Formats: sequence, structure tokens, C-alpha cells
Amino acid sequence: MLVLKKYQEEAIDNLLQNTYKLLRKSGVRHPQIFKAPTGSGKTIMMAAFLDKICQELPEKYELDKRKIAFVWIAPNKLYIQSYDSIKNYFSETRSVKPIYFDDLTGDRILPNEVLFVNWESINKVRNLMVRENEQGKTLYNYINRAKLDNTEIVVIIDEEHMFASPRTAKRANEVLHNIYPKIEIRVSATPVTRSDYIINVERGDVVKEEMIKEGILLNPKLDEYQDAEGKTTDEILIDVALQKRQQIRAAYEKFGININPLLLIQLPNDVKDTNTSLDLSYIETVLNCLKTTYDITVSNHKLAIWLSGQYENVVGIEEKDNITEVLLFKQAVALGWDCPRAAVLLIFRELQSTTFTIQTVGRILRMPEHKHYPDALLNFGYVFTNLSKDKIEIVRDDMSYISMNRALRKSDYLPVELHSTYINQRIVRNRLGSKFRLALYEAAEKMWSVVKPVGMIGIDENRKRLQERMINIDVSTIDIVLPENIALTGELEIKIVTDTVKFAKTPDELNRLFRLFCRANIGPYAPVDSVPVLEMSLKYFFEDYLRYIEFDAVKIILYPDNQPQFIELIAKAMEIFEKMQEAKAKGTTKEVFSYPWEVPVERTYNDLYLEMAMPTHALEPFFEQVRASNPEKTFASYLESKKDFLAWWYKNGDSGKEHFAVKYIDYLGKESLFYVDFVIHTKLGVTCLFDTKTAGSDPGNAARKHNALIEYIEARTKAGKPTIGGVIVGRVIGENKMWQYCRNKIENTTDFRGWDFFDPALTNKALD
Repeated sequence: MLVLKKYQEEAIDNLLQNTYKLLRKSGVRHPQIFKAPTGSGKTIMMAAFLDKICQELPEKYELDKRKIAFVWIAPNKLYIQSYDSIKNYFSETRSVKPIYFDDLTGDRILPNEVLFVNWESINKVRNLMVRENEQGKTLYNYINRAKLDNTEIVVIIDEEHMFASPRTAKRANEVLHNIYPKIEIRVSATPVTRSDYIINVERGDVVKEEMIKEGILLNPKLDEYQDAEGKTTDEILIDVALQKRQQIRAAYEKFGININPLLLIQLPNDVKDTNTSLDLSYIETVLNCLKTTYDITVSNHKLAIWLSGQYENVVGIEEKDNITEVLLFKQAVALGWDCPRAAVLLIFRELQSTTFTIQTVGRILRMPEHKHYPDALLNFGYVFTNLSKDKIEIVRDDMSYISMNRALRKSDYLPVELHSTYINQRIVRNRLGSKFRLALYEAAEKMWSVVKPVGMIGIDENRKRLQERMINIDVSTIDIVLPENIALTGELEIKIVTDTVKFAKTPDELNRLFRLFCRANIGPYAPVDSVPVLEMSLKYFFEDYLRYIEFDAVKIILYPDNQPQFIELIAKAMEIFEKMQEAKAKGTTKEVFSYPWEVPVERTYNDLYLEMAMPTHALEPFFEQVRASNPEKTFASYLESKKDFLAWWYKNGDSGKEHFAVKYIDYLGKESLFYVDFVIHTKLGVTCLFDTKTAGSDPGNAARKHNALIEYIEARTKAGKPTIGGVIVGRVIGENKMWQYCRNKIENTTDFRGWDFFDPALTNKALD
């Protein structure tokens, strides 16, 4: 089972709560906005939401209607991609049934079905899906009959910003009016509809989970090519973009990673989906340049083309190690296309709009392995365009994504040879995972002496073993009593059997009782996520070990005389699963690794940083964070005042593998990372590692961070690399601002007895 990220779980829970509120409201067409960045897993989050609401809704007795069906509308071919993702998600739980229009049976959409619809198939009244016919088989009729069966209809509008143009918006409103759903869930990274009910997945949370890149760098290094002799602007753009692709490839190879980064060259769509003469001219220019200068052609499979009526080498292009290096395409391919190895985007000719948004560059945001790397080069996407900087506008909401601020390491940089630490957190969730099935199999083999059959060999023996333990497997003699009532807690209350009692006869009746049985025996695990796992594990046991179909397996489990033994089996399986989880927690909850670190060759800064004159900084130009603390600002100025004694100084970042960090144990006893504020290299060859504080600040962790850094410094100095540092505090002594630090371990940052004064001119003496 897929393990969701923390931000995904929070978004799903919020979606559920909002949906229940809207289901309780009177009226129809209540909008709910689901805003999530490209690469955050919107489809997976929606799948988990569908799973939970279809399981929970039948027990929401405060609602008049407790059945629900969905219509998922998406533009172009995106609905196929979404259908495949949803179908794959529900391959085990089967709580939700994704379907196409041709899959509809009977005369209505059934509860828990998700009907995937292509917008272009319903946006005109003459389209077959919505046009009246003699059989009455239209989308609207199927929906209306479902409503008559007390089934609520929820429409999911995927990439809803695509329906924002006046003409499209008008027609979309007409379609939605005909569907007349209870709720409209509008999904997009850049939604245009407003609502009081909005779920906003923050980009920072997605970056923190290392699902997407830290940001996009716009036109990096392009200014250096302004005076390139004999080259046109187009050739310069291609040259720089390919150089960046090669740099990224080399960085992957340095880490032993087999990923071939892809350069996307984009031509915008015209009004008509045909290649105009101007298009063909641009295409010919690109093809000739790629062939003659770089030997990148369709014939050697290094070039792929995805244009109107021309598709070359596009099959398998998403694979990480695919040989193709460049893809020439139009804007339409970007919608819903998922290629995590895409790293560089060249927008080859001017767009009608000079506004850059995350929708423009979203195809190069995904991390190919869902993790960041120590080299910052791999944690950013790169965009090149022939628009000049003064013409480019960035949508305000996307300023934190897209940056034109770039700093390079100085050519005379002296290596510092530090080792940084990174902790990869792996959280063990309070839910049954896919490994529970193995735990159940192990428990059954121990309790009942059954063995995994080979083909049909062993089936009869396994059935005999269950019968020897007084488990009734004679399905023809088994009747399951329907309880007279079901407690709101979800526990099954069996009443005394009478001559007039009703027996379960249909799969739906049995599955309802089976779900309640599993829910009552799920123990401490989260029911919504864990009940489907328990259900499928039990069903798979009967299929794999006994060759019973699902319907018969459920009857055997629910038979009252059999239930105690299956309850014991589940309890034993959970004990085994808990041991698996404990072993996993000890071995993989935290992956701590150390790696060589130097000041990055280049670093990008978004618009929350301002360029400042700091000539001794290791990167130039120097960018200072707008929200930088006063101690950080004053200490940077102090370092510049001592520049005659410094080879360089560097203002470190505060998160991510590309920044320098030391491991420490925080006040909660948790293994954490300490990102030292300043890394300094003196002309005398001494490394200084300082973290600026005010007296008494960060009382819980300041001393712990300092002491961990002292241990790091001592080990480094013993290895022949002279180093000083620790927490450093600025104090006014007399008329002068002085900076003090302690070479020993401390208990607080308020008692300065035994602390030294930091002076770059005297760093050699500080080592005595």
C-alpha cells in the first residue's frame, strides 16, 4: 500500500471534512477548491480521498443520503492518465470502481463509481455522450437516475484553470448545470474559482518532503553569452540549455545515479493545431542546429519530436535512463505529462504572454527519485527563453518558485574539506501496510499448519487442516444472519436467531457485514486506512491457500462458529506485523549519512533575497535574506570589516542536503540537524564554524547545538584540519561591539565566563 506524505494526509483529512460540511448544506453546486503544486501527487491524494469517503459515508448516519458517485472531468487525454492512476491505486482495496462511459451497466451510475470523462466529449450538445438518443443512454440520464436512487453526485474538475477562458467557462457552466452535482471539487495548481472551502497544499511542504525541486532558475548564465561571435540568439539558447543538461548529467554520474536528464524545447500552440510556416521555420532551425553541431537526431534516438502529426521516439521517453536527450514539443504535451527526468526547459520563441507561472514550467519540477541531492544543481529546474529580463513578469503567487538571482563560487575559492550530515526521516504510520498480508500468512501457517500450495497441490490438505480445527468450510450449509441493528460505533451486534430472521444472500450484504467485522477487529490501527488492508489480506489468504472465491471466503469468516478462530488469527497476525514494524523502525526510520561538503559551485535565490555588497563572500554576488536576523546581518558586516584576514566566508542555508549540517540530539531527545550559520576560511588556513545567537535565545537547543559542534570541531582538528567555532554572541562591551564564543561545552548562552573573543586576525592563537 502506498505510504502517504504528511502533507498529503492533512490535505485528504481537510477535503473530507469540507465535503461532509457541504453534503449537510442545502442546495447544490457547492464549490470546493483543491490547490496543490505540480508534482505534489494531486491524483494520489484524490484517490485516497475517494477511498476514505466511500468507506466512511455509509456510517455517517447524520446525513440523509449516504451513497455517493463521482464524475471526473479532465481536458484532452488527461482523463486517461487519471483513470489509470486511480485504477492502479484501487487494485487491492476495490472500495472504489473507476469506469469509462462505455463501462456503465444498467441505467445509472452506481454508488462508489468514478466515471472518467474527457471534456471534449461533453462540451458540445451534439456530442454522443450528451446527445439524446432512443435508448436514453446519455451522461445526464445516467446521473439523474442515480439521484433518484438517493445517490449524491460529486463532480471533480481536474486542471480547472483550463476552463477559465470566457468561452470555455460559459460552456463548462452549462454542462455543470445539466449535471447539477451536490459538490464541485475543482483541482489545480493554479485554480481560478473562488470558494470559502479551499484546501491549499503549501509548496514548501512538498519541497520539504523532497517530492519536487526547490525552485526554478530562469535564464541562468545567459548574460555571459550576449556577445558570442557568429551565433544567433537561437543558437546561443540551444548551446546554453544543452550545456546545462550535460552539467546535470555529470552531477548524476558523480553520485552513481543512472538518470539521463531531458531537455524540453517548447513551441507554443497556435490557434489551430497545425504547424504553420513560421513553426516549420523554427523547427527546421532547431533540427539543423542539433544535428550539425551536437549530433542529436531522430535517427540516433537522441531527439524526440511531439508535434501535430509527428511523433518520433516518444514511446518510453519517461524512463529515467532513456537515451533521448532532447524533446521538441508544443504546449499541449505539458498538460498532465509526467516525466520526472525532465530537467531543462527551453522556450524557443516568444510567447503571446510574457507572464511566467508555475504552469509554464511545471513539467521540470518533479524530483526523479523523490529525494534531494547534496549537489544543489540537481535540486533546481532550469528555464531558458529569448525574452529579456525586463519583459518577464512572474505571477506573485509563483515568486517563490521562479528566480533570476544566481550566485557563482569565486574562481580563487580555497577548498574547506568539511563533512556534512543528512538525516532522511522515514515515519512508520499507525496503519496496516501491504506487509500485513505476509504477517497474516505467517500466523495462519503457525496456527493451522497450512502451507503455500504449488498450483492445486496442497489445497485439499489445507482445507482438511481447517476442518480439523472445527472451522466450517462447507459453504452450502452456511447462512449469515443479518443483525437487527448496527451500533453507531461500527461494532456488529448479533441478535437471537428466530424463525423469521433474515439471512444475507447478496455479495453487497455480505461485504457490508464483512467490513464491520474487520472494523471491529482492527485493534489500534487507523480504521479507514487499515480496514481495506485487513479485508483484502483475509480474502487473499482464502484465494492463495484454499482456492475459495471471495464470496465463499466471506461466508466462512462470518459464520458465527468460525469467527472466534479468525479473530484469534487476526490478533496473531497483528503481533507479527508489530514486530515487523519495530524492526523497520529500528532499521529504516532514520537514514543518517555523511558526505564531503564544499561551498556550492552555484546557488540560486528567490525574490525573498536582496543583493548586497559583500566582496569577501564565497559566492558572488551576495544575496541576503529579507528576513535575516539582526545578529546575522551585523556579523556579516563584521566579517567584511576583517576581510584582510579572510580567504572567504559563506552564509549557509538552513535546510537541504546542499547545505552544511552537524548532527545533534535536541531537547526532546530526537536526532536532528544543526545548520551552522557561517562557514569561514581564514588566510592562515583555519576553518571557523559559527552560529549567531543573542544571549539566552533558543534556550532548549542552543547549548546542545554548540556542544555537538564542539565535538565535531575537536575531531576535525585532531585530523589535522585546524578549526574553531560554536555558538557566537554579539555583546556591547564599553563602546565596542564584540563577538564571543566558547571553545568548551556549555550549559547556556547567558553565562559568558570562559568565553573567548573572536578576531579573524588571531585565529591561530585561538587554537593554542
